Amino acid sequence: MAKRLTSVMAGVAILITNMSILAKDTDIKSHHVGEQVPNFEVRTLKGRKTTLQTIQSDKKSNSSGVTVLTFWCSFCGSCRMVDKPLSELAQKYEGKVAVLALDSSIGEDAKTISKVLKEKNLKMPVLLDAKGRLADLFGAKMTTTTVIIDANSVVQYWGQFQQGDYGLAEEAIEAVLAGKKPPHDHTQERG
Repeated sequence: MAKRLTSVMAGVAILITNMSILAKDTDIKSHHVGEQVPNFEVRTLKGRKTTLQTIQSDKKSNSSGVTVLTFWCSFCGSCRMVDKPLSELAQKYEGKVAVLALDSSIGEDAKTISKVLKEKNLKMPVLLDAKGRLADLFGAKMTTTTVIIDANSVVQYWGQFQQGDYGLAEEAIEAVLAGKKPPHDHTQERG
């Protein structure tokens, strides 16, 4: 009986420890406006690992340290509505702000994404997060959700890329670059 009780107590201890670890992993879903983001890791289309810190500190491609992530994938209908505006935004802020498409879809591969970019003449950099960790990190449930992170790794905007033709992401970028709080720092996801 004592052995059985000891085994049960050991099992409960392991379960509590695992739940504690799991709770820490799920806590990452709370990284919204005003919260600091940990230095996450993603891959480029060429398969190289990169981190938020590396993206922020690359003065050649991101002199402001501001990083824009728009959840995107090659097969999503709502992504087709932001393809061109996202590509144009990436080109407009090239060298000053890192404007990036972030593909968190399971099964997407660099070859397919590169083909879509070429066919649609899209010129935005795309990062891969095949395990969807960043969707969890930011609590993003839909593609086209956009997150703007300042040079201090603090989320300044979270929500829609645009509403109709109104560029919420661009409005937020301009505010952050001016050292101000975006007028709409959180909008409802729509994808």
